[in-house]
Amino acid sequence: MHTETATVLPFSQHRDERAAQSDRAGVRLKATRRGRVVLTALAFLLGLLVAAALLLMFEVPSALAGGGAEEPVTLTVEAGDTLWGYADEFAPDGMSEQEFVSEVRSLNHLTTPRVTAGQLIELPALEGASH
Repeated sequence: MHTETATVLPFSQHRDERAAQSDRAGVRLKATRRGRVVLTALAFLLGLLVAAALLLMFEVPSALAGGGAEEPVTLTVEAGDTLWGYADEFAPDGMSEQEFVSEVRSLNHLTTPRVTAGQLIELPALEGASH
């Protein structure tokens, strides 16, 4: 049968270990220059990740891109108004009236280019529109 024997340290050795532990309790660690650089780099990368996540979450890239459309403008159709008339008035430079009418139809889910008085429609507020 195998019996384990415990190692018993002399009293003076126990006291030396306790003294060493209590001496270490007051020691304050100082980061080296390399450690500070690594911590700074990690904090910077973490900040970039958080910023990227927030940008993607709140769809800021599309707002910053300035790639054309802003918020659509809602207006009430008056008697005699047509989408072609709105295209003539609101279409930006470089966009044909036909493209503008198609954009308005798509934005408002219209099956035809006809609109009626009193109808609310949204017009895309495009940069460079000639109001």
